[in-house]
Amino acid sequence: GRSGKGNIYVWASGNGGSKQDDCGCDGYVGSIYTIAVGSASQTGKFPWYGERCPATLATTYSSGAYQDQMI
Repeated sequence: GRSGKGNIYVWASGNGGSKQDDCGCDGYVGSIYTIAVGSASQTGKFPWYGERCPATLATTYSSGAYQDQMI
């Protein structure tokens, strides 16, 4: 599908914020081949499940609180 350009792996990351987890504990986030992406609620707030992550390069919208609209 990528004309021999290699693979792109995508997985859920940073969902342990309710347990005070940090992305620094994730093995892949320190790799130069990894782009860490965070999330924001529809109101632009940090979601309840989000992990604090100094390696975050970009942020996009995701579902926030239960009462927020699902994205």
